[in-house]
Amino acid sequence: MYSYISGILRSKTSTVAVVENQGIGYRINSSVRALNSVDLNDKVIFYTHLYVREDEISLYGFPEAEGVALFELLLSVSGIGPKAALNICSAGGASEIYGAIVSKDIGWLTKVPGVGRKTAERLVLELREKIARDLHLGVSIPAAGLVSMAPQQSVEGQVWQALLGLGYQEHEVGQAIRPALALFGAQAKVEEVLKAVLKTLAQGR
Repeated sequence: MYSYISGILRSKTSTVAVVENQGIGYRINSSVRALNSVDLNDKVIFYTHLYVREDEISLYGFPEAEGVALFELLLSVSGIGPKAALNICSAGGASEIYGAIVSKDIGWLTKVPGVGRKTAERLVLELREKIARDLHLGVSIPAAGLVSMAPQQSVEGQVWQALLGLGYQEHEVGQAIRPALALFGAQAKVEEVLKAVLKTLAQGR
């Protein structure tokens, strides 16, 4: 119904923004992280998702299109509602969240309020392959394994490809990948290096 709403940010709490457009104030639910990035009385744009249920009609939105795309992806998981999806979106940037799911980082996911181990495992089960495919990571993810990639590339090259596909910047990857490669040495495997680098990148943000 609404792709986005632009206007003046008249008020906000930690999870709700009111955006005025042509004399109408739109109440938009959002993540803590997203609302920390906008200031009162600024002209803003929120890309939106209209959530409709028998007992609820609510508007959810984010200042960036990738935010609402992530929110909608999380809602596609069985048992994940808007509150849990917002909590996950508040826990990190899109690249961190995608990285945690792709690398099966259950520990990171279960730190999110309202996300228990079963929910975290369901996120991984239902989204890993979709994220890898949609972000063109060039990875094949078996149901019970971590990330496996085309063998013709070096371990370093495969990890670089995956991390850039997840949205990390080259300077971030360069700083984090060298210690991980040194840690595992000549016998390094893609999945263990990728997991170590993602952990380092998440700690640095």
